[in-house]
Amino acid sequence: MPDLVTHTAAAYFLSRHRCFQRYRVLFYLGTILPDILARPIHIIFPQLYFYSVAIHTPIFMAIFTLFFSEFFRKDRWAVVKFLGAGIVVHFALDLLQKHLAAGYYWFFPFSWKSFEIGLFWPEDFVSLIPLWCVLVLAAEILQRLKEHSSHRTA
Repeated sequence: MPDLVTHTAAAYFLSRHRCFQRYRVLFYLGTILPDILARPIHIIFPQLYFYSVAIHTPIFMAIFTLFFSEFFRKDRWAVVKFLGAGIVVHFALDLLQKHLAAGYYWFFPFSWKSFEIGLFWPEDFVSLIPLWCVLVLAAEILQRLKEHSSHRTA
């Protein structure tokens, strides 16, 4: 899997548009949610491998998103939309990786076949964590300088 920093950095750069402004946190959460729900089970209880694999699937995450949105009366559709969009970004990044054994079961429970594009190994992005942090920090500083200069001229 791309690490959580890589998923979050991708979310940061994709959510720069104004339409994300109010729900950006939900989008960020969606980009890391499949790993946050599945990885602890896999690490703490490795014998429950098939359960943790099932959690990290589109069908489970769609059900979870619909369930989670029920806690939001006014913004239910926005929660589904932005959390779901983040989950799609997460799975898109995961789809690009390759594994020695089976990867992710995208069509679970209808199929136990794994599919991936295979452009990089899961650990390849770990060495890029400092770069992602610097890029996000630089983008944020530039954005704030731009906002500050526009407020001074107004």
